[in-house]
Amino acid sequence: MKKKISVSMVVTIVLLAMTVTFSVTMIASMKLFDRTVSDVKEKELMYSKLAEIDRTARDSYYTTINDQTLLDMLGTGYIAGLGDKNSKYYTAKQVVALNDTYAGKLMGIGADVVKDPSGYFRIVKVYRDSPAQGAGLAKGDIITKLDEKDLKTLSTDAVNAQLKGEAGTSVRITYLRNAEENLVEVQRNVFDSPTVEYQLVGSTGYLKVLTFAKTTPAEMDTAINQMLTQGANALVFDVRGNTGGKLEYAAQCIDQLCPAGTIVSGVYKNGETKVLYTSDATEITVPMTVVTNGSTAAGAELFAVSLRDFGKAKIVGAKTAGKGTLQNLFVMSDGSGIDLTVAKMVPGKSESFDGIGVTPDYERALTPEEELGYYDFTIEDDPQLLRAFEVAISMVRENAAPTGDASSAQSQVSSAPAEGVEEAPAESNLGSSAASAE
Repeated sequence: MKKKISVSMVVTIVLLAMTVTFSVTMIASMKLFDRTVSDVKEKELMYSKLAEIDRTARDSYYTTINDQTLLDMLGTGYIAGLGDKNSKYYTAKQVVALNDTYAGKLMGIGADVVKDPSGYFRIVKVYRDSPAQGAGLAKGDIITKLDEKDLKTLSTDAVNAQLKGEAGTSVRITYLRNAEENLVEVQRNVFDSPTVEYQLVGSTGYLKVLTFAKTTPAEMDTAINQMLTQGANALVFDVRGNTGGKLEYAAQCIDQLCPAGTIVSGVYKNGETKVLYTSDATEITVPMTVVTNGSTAAGAELFAVSLRDFGKAKIVGAKTAGKGTLQNLFVMSDGSGIDLTVAKMVPGKSESFDGIGVTPDYERALTPEEELGYYDFTIEDDPQLLRAFEVAISMVRENAAPTGDASSAQSQVSSAPAEGVEEAPAESNLGSSAASAE
């Protein structure tokens, strides 16, 4: 026998449901309102303080305020206030220069310098087809003045920044060569520069990867194919001083060398993990080594650890920088940009190296004396490179029957063709950003 539900009971149930729904909605709305009010109050306090500082400065500061500089410094200060050393603010001009860097272009005179024992600055690298090369500057020249400013009191970063400058502007450079003073005027400009320098050393291919830019995967592919065609039976990748470039291009280079698998994932603010880049089944099968140092960072660290994780390479040299976070470049309406850390980078087959670094399989740190001579080393006498060649040749011998044509690393290096090949270059300060691992 079916029981009938009275109309009054139905009405009561509906009213109860409406009451519960209303109560839940009100509680959620009140919490949202409280949070919104709190956010509004915090923003009001922040803007009120900023307005008060601005009003006081404009009333009392004794000279003219440059509003554009003020805006840029406000952006710089805000990002600095996040407390993250890897997040940065870029002016509109810096954003343009950054994008040029990602495209494989450099801006400035095209020379890297380090502090010399004299207190001045020694040129350790002149880029090919750069304004510096066109002006006759060479590795080993000692720069003493830029325009009329003596450089003894300046830092290396300050001098490098002045050499970069703005495209189209000129700088007068006073320099010493063989104790003779010279003066030359150089116009800063944007110029193309290879990101991969390579040569065949005996039967081992050597590649110096300066950064990971848009042109790097194609350059690396060309270099590897040429050297394999010429008989290379092992590869040595030098990523010392490589601060990472753009993660996308580092992943493309890893893909060229490694079999199918996950290259890198990102762990985001909400705890979500996303696979960012994967490798296909195409790979290079010769033994490899990767040379690292304390300035090897981000995408370059991923490159080294991925080749090891996929069983493709051994790492030689010194422990890396330990910069394992991902940055995205957000361009503002005025052309400036903020490069924000958005996730932690995790290699496909191992743990995050952020804050830890990557420890080599074969450690070969430079002694203090060797550090002083780092920029004078060539491929024939660089102790870390020589160790990397030894390991690569040993891997070849382990993987194949002796053929009688494998020699020691030193003899291979001594027989290396030198025509048209640059010496191992100075560390590059190229930055990174948008979907990058700076």
